[in-house]
Amino acid sequence: MSKALNSVAAGNKADLVKRLRYIEGHVRAVATMVEKDSYCMDILDQSHAVIEAMKKVNSLILEGYLGECVLDAKSSNPTKRKEAVKELIKIYTKK
Repeated sequence: MSKALNSVAAGNKADLVKRLRYIEGHVRAVATMVEKDSYCMDILDQSHAVIEAMKKVNSLILEGYLGECVLDAKSSNPTKRKEAVKELIKIYTKK
């Protein structure tokens, strides 16, 4: 099972990087708001926007993973498919 992001997100790598740079700037803005003692609800609103943006990034990466890794494993070897699914479940059940 390949661990490289390139194999997972080859088709949308540029979009992912763009989204992550945007999120990075947003997180810095939230930190600045906290430093400046901005209104709590404004901070929460911006923080929530960061969370939702990360959910979208995760969704795009998951879409690539399912499309490339899991489907490829399914067509080639049932054991590889099980490994791919197990790997995915491990990520989503972390505490």
